[in-house]
Amino acid sequence: MPQDQANLSGTGRNLPARLACILAIFTAIFSSNVPTPLYAVWQAEWGFSSTALTAVFSVYVIGVVLTLPTLGALSDQVGRRQVLVPGVLFIVVGGLVFAFANDLYGLALGRFLTGLGTGVITGTATAALVELDPDRNWPRAATVSALMLTAGATAGPTFSSLVLHLDLSPLFTPFLVISLLATVGAVTLLTVSWPANLGQRRPGFRLRNWRPQDMAVPRSIMGAFAFAGAAFCLSWSAGSIYAALGPSLAAELVGIGDRALAGLYAAMFQLIIGVSQIAVRHQPPRRLLLIAPLVLALGMVICVVGIVFTSPAIFALGTVTTALGCGATSVGALGTISLVAPEDKRGGVISAFYVVAYTTMAMVVLGVGASGDAVGLKLTMIVLGGFALLGAATLVSLGRWRGLVGMSRERGNG
Repeated sequence: MPQDQANLSGTGRNLPARLACILAIFTAIFSSNVPTPLYAVWQAEWGFSSTALTAVFSVYVIGVVLTLPTLGALSDQVGRRQVLVPGVLFIVVGGLVFAFANDLYGLALGRFLTGLGTGVITGTATAALVELDPDRNWPRAATVSALMLTAGATAGPTFSSLVLHLDLSPLFTPFLVISLLATVGAVTLLTVSWPANLGQRRPGFRLRNWRPQDMAVPRSIMGAFAFAGAAFCLSWSAGSIYAALGPSLAAELVGIGDRALAGLYAAMFQLIIGVSQIAVRHQPPRRLLLIAPLVLALGMVICVVGIVFTSPAIFALGTVTTALGCGATSVGALGTISLVAPEDKRGGVISAFYVVAYTTMAMVVLGVGASGDAVGLKLTMIVLGGFALLGAATLVSLGRWRGLVGMSRERGNG
């Protein structure tokens, strides 16, 4: 059989399994972002503080971080589908817990289960997409995964904002839909045809002999890891503030009375991040890290101006600018780490990179929530905008002065 025909045949045979993985990624990210416009609603109805709100948001991080060095790497040994199905079931249960939650503990449990499911699914499904691709085309699989991340992150808050606007039991209906969608995903994974030689349990594997993935960072790339990690943390921290408090900021500080419309700011933010990541993906990582953090910080300053003058238009401009900077900064940071990490340790280095980013993100969100309760969200955002500008300027200055990215790349390759 000619090679082209064989590839087409392989594509056709693997297409159902690939679609099942794509659905799993979309469902995980969709479920993670659906609550965003609803936090302010729960807060208004139940009367809890901004600190409590951001704590509920941050519980998700615990679930994700627990799975990064454990269940995700376990799929290399026991098989992709064998790990994906439990991951999707976490999403099913998490959606049901959210739907029937009547206090903060219920929200926290739902968020934790969603984090577990998302942590399991994203890495495992992306690895499965590479294996299922007839050409083992990593860039193509990564692009598909990134598109689903953007689609899920945008669709989640858009859907819950629509349900909120239509008043269709907004604290129940979105989570029932999540559980139903995840159930369909689990059934699909169980029933689709899966190549017998791909992503299966390794012969002789014993769970008692398995150990979590090593996340050590080689000393030779520590400079690049710290530089890119700081940029990545800046990007994710800004994004998490929009995810946790964006609708509250729009409603309380910018004067947008319609909470459904306020929730769309979060959807817009996620969409622009995705567009930015696709637009800059072919740019050199170091160039991105010398420009994008300043764009991000400029966006946050514009948002602060919008808050000070109670202007939805200026706040929207700041949101778009911040998102453009976040997307480009993330691509530059991940590109840098992928380039400098030794091939035999790349998985562990990237896992460590994400653990640092998630942990920092949770700490920043909790700090913003506590500060909002203590001195008010307006002053908190003004100070945060100043810190973002200072942090971005420091990063760019270090990058230009010492060339950390280039130096560490040479050392890593050496």
